[in-house]
Amino acid sequence: MSFLNKIYVWILNNYIKLIIFFFIIALVYGTYLYFYFVSQKKDQDAGDLFLNFYDSYSSSDFSEQEYKNILDEISQLDDASIYLVMLKSIYAAQSVENSDLQTALTELSNAREILSKKGDDFNFLREIIDLRMVNIFIHLEDFERAKNIFKNTFTTYQINKLILQGDILAIEKKIDEAKQKYMDALQRSENDTQNNLINLKISNLTE
Repeated sequence: MSFLNKIYVWILNNYIKLIIFFFIIALVYGTYLYFYFVSQKKDQDAGDLFLNFYDSYSSSDFSEQEYKNILDEISQLDDASIYLVMLKSIYAAQSVENSDLQTALTELSNAREILSKKGDDFNFLREIIDLRMVNIFIHLEDFERAKNIFKNTFTTYQINKLILQGDILAIEKKIDEAKQKYMDALQRSENDTQNNLINLKISNLTE
């Protein structure tokens, strides 16, 4: 009996098993596609809600109720949506403008918690939020909590981290250490505006 004949006989004897096998594969793949498209639809809807809010956003005419409504709507779609991070960042900035620093810290901390569930693609957003929290801690003169944030990994905004470290050291009158941080930042920076800022900070260092 040829090889093809053996396969034919085996299929005749096991066709029910084959049908079930292919049905299971089709069911699994169909389920995957369903949840994939549902996820994509939720993400698109969340994005539309955020963009509508952002297009009408004005710091001088900020509606906290509208913010909460959009926050709730997006949370119902996906409680780990990246658009929640963006919303909370906007509210944190608004809170800073209103001198409500504790609320700003809470919002940024919640945003960072959401980002902790995301992959490495959003590391740059984590760094931005960390730096904003550091700025608030510096304003509050809570240098220890600021320094704890510096223990996190910074890649995209390493230069900004060095500058803020220099700022804290300068406030603490650790002039030589502050200058070294600024110099390290200056060596890494390729931005003229940033370089001017760093040089200004160096020139303002006093015992």
